[in-house]
Amino acid sequence: MSLSRIAALAVAGTVSACSLGPFFDAPKVEAPAAFEATVEGIPAAGNVWPSADWWRGFGSVELDGLIAQAKENNYDLRAAIRRIDAAEAQVRIARAALFPSLGASGSGARSDRAATRGGAANSWQVGLQASYQVDLFGANRASAGAAQLRLAGSVYDRETVAITVVADVARAYFQALSARDRRGIAEDLLANAQSILELLERTQAVGTTSALEVAQQRSAVASQRAAIPGLILAERQSLAALAVLLGRNPQGFTVATPSLDDIALLPITAGLPSELLFRRPDLKRAETDLLAAERDTQSARAQRFPIINLTAEGGFANQALGSLLSSGSWLYSIAASLTAPIFQGGRLEAQEDFNAARYRELAEIYQQAVLFAFQDVQNALDAADQSRREYELRREAFAQAREAYRLAELRYRAGTATFLTVLQAQQSVFQAADSVLQTRLDQFNFTVDLYTALGGGWPGYAATP
Repeated sequence: MSLSRIAALAVAGTVSACSLGPFFDAPKVEAPAAFEATVEGIPAAGNVWPSADWWRGFGSVELDGLIAQAKENNYDLRAAIRRIDAAEAQVRIARAALFPSLGASGSGARSDRAATRGGAANSWQVGLQASYQVDLFGANRASAGAAQLRLAGSVYDRETVAITVVADVARAYFQALSARDRRGIAEDLLANAQSILELLERTQAVGTTSALEVAQQRSAVASQRAAIPGLILAERQSLAALAVLLGRNPQGFTVATPSLDDIALLPITAGLPSELLFRRPDLKRAETDLLAAERDTQSARAQRFPIINLTAEGGFANQALGSLLSSGSWLYSIAASLTAPIFQGGRLEAQEDFNAARYRELAEIYQQAVLFAFQDVQNALDAADQSRREYELRREAFAQAREAYRLAELRYRAGTATFLTVLQAQQSVFQAADSVLQTRLDQFNFTVDLYTALGGGWPGYAATP
């Protein structure tokens, strides 16, 4: 289903349903002018509107292709489209009550009266029947409007699923690349630790290194080697999750990009206006549910008033089949009836009260959903901001740990430092390097979280490394 069709369905549902006018006061939501954040990003333009293809800002052709595959083949998205098809059918069912119904009938009969009159008689009849319920109080229009709004809601559900799928593809892709980077660093540090172990074993042979120092370094090498299988597993699990999101079998699936360093990090826009939040499809869905409940209440109210039914029937009847359609065999009837509920044990009033209570419940849910949406965006902004700061600090910590390790090794070789100093510096480098890579992944994930919270990306800005 094309995006233009989705948008058209959503707009049509809203316009059609609003034609009856408001039945309740709309819930009021207080929204700040802009989101609070200390992020030092690109200033927001006049009409900031999140872009549907936000992920292109990462500058990865491979990621673009993976997302295109997911949007085409993901089974959750396909199921959401089928739910739209079902909602469209419900709209047609509801709208059928706004039009007359027309039916056809035909009959033939033969009666044998030989015992009394010595003969038999044939009779033939064909006809058309039409009926129409006059929608004086808008019951049928309200029901059709509710169905149209629920169709729009299913469209918004599809958009919510699409946002989630795209975000999950990006996260799985980044996690796989990050696991590769972490494994690469771990293997480099392992090679360095192994070279130190070989040096210690040579010096032990000539009596200048103790067995304790050799055992300590062997333990350090074993610990670093033990970390690698977990990183391989993390990469494979991320690739398997990514394959499933694409609707593919995980066996043999991989990606070509070697490192997360090959991906650009999207810039964060500072001063995002809070009205961006109200384009989120989950909030749009909550809004359409609210309006549909209002139409249900209107329909329930209208059921308490009289109903006028118009019926018409016409056709031909004759004893001879060959003369059935002659002008002399024409017959017709027209009738009108009015029915009004007088006493039904309070069922109609209770139905109206039920729908009204349901509307008020959904109004509370909608306002709570808006607050949660603001919380999501604020949390994502804060996380994106702080992750950038943390990444810079951890890079500095890694640089200092690497320098300390270099100096400790030099001093140990010169005989002015113990091997324990080298061992501690070696462990610090390993931990600092892994922390840098994990924080780098956090930056990408928090950026995706912010996109998901806003329901879109940021157009018009070039990605920066």
